[in-house]
Amino acid sequence: MFDGLIATGEANRMNIFIHDTNGTQVAEVQSEGIMIRSARDAADITKELLARGISKLILHGRNLFPEFWELSNGLAGSILEEFTSKSVAVAFVEKLDQHKTESLTALIQSSALGNQAFVLDTVELAKTRLSKG
Repeated sequence: MFDGLIATGEANRMNIFIHDTNGTQVAEVQSEGIMIRSARDAADITKELLARGISKLILHGRNLFPEFWELSNGLAGSILEEFTSKSVAVAFVEKLDQHKTESLTALIQSSALGNQAFVLDTVELAKTRLSKG
């Protein structure tokens, strides 16, 4: 496990847990607060992971700025772009209401990111899905 700080303006403490799933390293990032408010925050996490040779990421919905789920503002698209442009596959783990999950899934599919970004209910599903590709 790595304990570090992320520059979000509030220096939230984040924990990165490395899971070895079927020979693939998958990072699970957790924090007590919101870690990702912008594409810049996503870039900071991407840089940290890639420096460690990891390109698979699990993020929890509770650590994302609430506006992430409001797709009309473009925040989700810019955050997804930051991860996927650096070839980091990301799974968002959150039990959302069906409408929000369907909307984000539709965004992922329409952006041709279906093999790089996922919305899943559990960490176990995320680890399995990320270790396949």
